[in-house]
Formats: sequence, C-alpha cells, structure tokens
Amino acid sequence: MGVDVILASLYAGLAAGILVPLTPRHRGNVALGLAWVGTALYVIAAALTMVRVEESGPLTLYSGLVVHDAFSSFMLVIAGLAAVLALLSVEGQASEWPTHPAFYSLLPIILFGVYMMTGAANALFFLAVWLLVSVASYVVIALPGDAASRGAAVRYILMGAIATLFLAMWVAVHAVATGTVALAAPRSDVFDFSVYPRTGVGALALMLFLAAVGFKLGVVPFHWWLPNVYGRADGRAVSIVAGVAKVGFIAVAARLVYYAASPANAKALAAVLAGLAVITMTYGNIAALTTRDLQAILAYSSIAHIGYILTALAAAAYLKGVAGSSLALAALAAVAIHTLAYSLAKAPLFAALGGEWAPDLRGLRGIAKASPGLASGIALLLLSLLGVPPLVGFWGKLYMFMAAIKYSLPLVAIALINSGISAVYYVIAIRELSRPAEEVKLPPPSVRASIAAAALITLVVGVAAPYLVALIAP
Repeated sequence: MGVDVILASLYAGLAAGILVPLTPRHRGNVALGLAWVGTALYVIAAALTMVRVEESGPLTLYSGLVVHDAFSSFMLVIAGLAAVLALLSVEGQASEWPTHPAFYSLLPIILFGVYMMTGAANALFFLAVWLLVSVASYVVIALPGDAASRGAAVRYILMGAIATLFLAMWVAVHAVATGTVALAAPRSDVFDFSVYPRTGVGALALMLFLAAVGFKLGVVPFHWWLPNVYGRADGRAVSIVAGVAKVGFIAVAARLVYYAASPANAKALAAVLAGLAVITMTYGNIAALTTRDLQAILAYSSIAHIGYILTALAAAAYLKGVAGSSLALAALAAVAIHTLAYSLAKAPLFAALGGEWAPDLRGLRGIAKASPGLASGIALLLLSLLGVPPLVGFWGKLYMFMAAIKYSLPLVAIALINSGISAVYYVIAIRELSRPAEEVKLPPPSVRASIAAAALITLVVGVAAPYLVALIAP
C-alpha cells in the first residue's frame, strides 16, 4: 500500500506539471496552483519514501530500475524543500516572462526526474532521466527571456551536451566492463561495481562517469560554464537549477563513489577526489573574493561548496575500501547534511536576485534598519553556508571534517583554510546589511517569506542534525 501511495503521488504531481500548458494564458493563478500541487505531491512522495526506507530497508521500484536507500531518500526530501522555497520566492513573478507557464510546468517535471535519477539502478534508464532533468533545466534558464538568460542558456546547453556525451560513453563502457546495463546485482538492493577496480575498462567507466557528473556539478576543471550561468542568468531560474536539480546530481555522484570504492581502488579513487576537492574549493573561494556582485559571489561559492562535498566523498571512498562501510556511510551523511545547508540557502537567495534587487553588495545596505527580519534571515543563511554553529551548515562541515580526518589531515587543513577564506566575503555581505543607505529597495513579499522560512528551517534542523545523521548512517 505504501508503494502505491508513493507512485500515485509522483504521477499525480507529474500530471499537474503536464497540465499547466493547457491552462489559459490569462489564468496565471491556475498555472501557479498546479505548480504548487505538483510540488506538494512530490514532497509527500519523498517523505513517504524516506519513512518506508527507514522502516523496511531499500525501496525497489519497477523490478529494480529504481532503488532508494536511506541516503537517496534523504536527498529527495532536500530537493523537495528547495523546490518549495524556490516556488515560494517566485510565485507570481514568473508571469512577467513571455513563456511563464513553462516555468510552472517544468518544476514538477524536474522533481519527477530527480526522484527517478537519484535512485536509478540501470544505466540506460539513468541516461533517460538524466536527459529529462537536463533538458528541463536548460529551458528553465532561458525562460525569463532577457539577453543574459538566453546567453547563459546557450552556455548551459553546450556544457550539457558535453556532459551527456561523457555519460553516453560511460553507459557503453559500463556495458562492456560488466556485461550488463544494470547497476545492481541480480536480486540485490545495492549497486554492484565490483568489476570496476579489476579492469582498465572498468576504471575508464568510472572516470567517464565522474567527468559527466563533474560538468553538472561545476567541479574544476569542468566548471567554466557555471559562473556564466549561475552568475548572469535570472536568479529565479537559477534557484531551480542550483537548489533542486543539483541535489540529484550530487546524490548520484555520491552513490557511485560509495558503491564503486573497494580495497583494490580505494586509495587511488580517494586521491583523485581529494585533488579535485582542493582545486575546486580553492578556485571557488578565491574567485568569490574578486567580485562585488552578490549573484556572482553565490555562483563562485557554489563551486567552493562542491569542493567541500568532494572532500567528504574522498573520505567515503577511502573509508569504504579500508575501514568498511559503516564509517563511509558517516561520510555520506556529511554529504547529505551539507547539501541540505547548501540548498536551503541557495534556493531563496538566488531567487531573491532574480528581479532588480541587490545587483551588487551595496544593494544590501540599509536592510537591517528597514526590515530587521529580512536582514536576520539573510545573515542566518550566509552564516550557515560559512558553517557557524548551531546552524545546519555547521553540522555539515563538522561531520565532513570528522570523516575526512580519518583519511587525510592535510586535506582537512586545506578545507579549513578555505572555510576561513570564505568567511571574508560572507562577513562583508553581512556587514553591508547594517550599513546606511539613502534609498533602500526590498525584495517582494514572497521572497522575504521564502528567506524567513529557509532561515527558520536552517536553525531548527541545525538542532536536530545529529538525529538526521543517524537516519542515514545508523
């Protein structure tokens, strides 16, 4: 019965998204209502999936095409929360766009794709849902219709084509290496990549997958597109890509690293991931120091946060092969908590920058006096990204460093130094909130509500973070 309710919620949410283009253009409230219905139904499906996995173990759907475990089900809930915050921020603002019904239609469709992609256990099926999420994301970026968004969409599409080419090559090489397109062993609820470390073809398959996902996540040196897309496109569209779709790509990268790691390849895989982590977090943080544009700062910091996540994945790969699965699961839990902090902050903050508000840091001036609640919410979200206790971002970094220190003390030291660098631009942004301004321009009420909700969740979940880690790594 539980599985039937989950699937019914998923498909009803997808249907709500598909129905949006059929609504009259002058009835924008109907399109917005359908988007809320689709998003709410996805959140229900994600929550029920997490409960089902917690009670009965991994959830297998479609005869093994989709397998959700504790980690992936938690990531589904994160995507749902980010979608609610993004939609709350945008609300009726998208009606200004020439193709606004598409925005309300594509959000439930992206959520459906994230659900399937995060748990995909078949290479061809994974390629199909990858394309669904990717193409929908390209369209979302272009929807506002301004020159910057159109240019960003072209870059995003180019990057996506390269990433998809790598993924298609991975599917082919994986089939050669394993003799099947399945990612799970027969009658098993776990992925089976045991052949990867034993053959050169298997190692090639792993590298192709990491390259494909590296493009999607903005891992250096695959990052060249991200500042132009996240930093220049309309922030209301970026909030969906950065806060929702990205969660799915983080989840699939983490699951493959965890299941592919073995005593034969753990040290080499961890070394590759650690190297990527160092250059990614360092580039992102230093680049963020070079600009006064708030949206560009958030874009570069997104690269830096992927570097932190790679730090935890390097630890997960090493611990899985050397120390066993229990400690590696703790590293996966760190990835999940950090992703939660990232999405809770980035979805509403990017959406807030979609209009004319705060084109640079000076746009924050005077907010503390004009709207203390809004200033407090923005400050809390930025402090969570920095990793200040007791906010949820603190726990993400704490568990990340606790896992990584079992692998490499120098890697942890570099990550801590990078956190110190990030404090510079976060503190500068927070300081601007209290500086006087001749004219203060506040974001729309829906944006203020979204930032307030995100800040409240960030604070409340921060208190409960250790319990959440226990759900993922019991």
